[in-house]
Amino acid sequence: MIDVKTIADTLTAGRFFVALLIFWLGLRVGRSALPNVTLALVLGWASDVLDGALARRDPNKRRTWLGDNDLGVDVCVALGLLCYLTFSGYVSPAIAVSYILMTGALIWYFRSRALAMAAQAPVYAILLYLALREATTYGALAVGWIVFVVIVTWPRFPKTVVPEFLKGMRELGKHEKE
Repeated sequence: MIDVKTIADTLTAGRFFVALLIFWLGLRVGRSALPNVTLALVLGWASDVLDGALARRDPNKRRTWLGDNDLGVDVCVALGLLCYLTFSGYVSPAIAVSYILMTGALIWYFRSRALAMAAQAPVYAILLYLALREATTYGALAVGWIVFVVIVTWPRFPKTVVPEFLKGMRELGKHEKE
């Protein structure tokens, strides 16, 4: 019988393939793939919500490599999206490469999960803006999904997600003082 942790890890692995799909759509299809990219991103976000919820329900609280590297998979999705945006001509290659190098160096230097989480936000914001402007139905779907998830998971946000993120960002300042 398949357990909840295996399902959670499968969803995490599936999100990596969503990143590859988004990358491929940028490379092969370009701008006209914006609705499909937006839909793929929403599906990726849905798998992220589900894998976390399932992993927390594992009665044995097992740790796995995929579970421990969930954030890395999330970063791959954002990177795949940045590549889509670049290949499609929405973002200049110079800006994309600069952003990757800058955020990569900062994340490596600080070894910060919070910084890795924050680095994804501008890429997602660009996609949401473009989807709302050029693929309105899909953009509205993406925004609707975000609102839905915040409402449904609200009890976790102020108690765990936001405090952990803010603590991680505060630790960046402490890193400099050491």
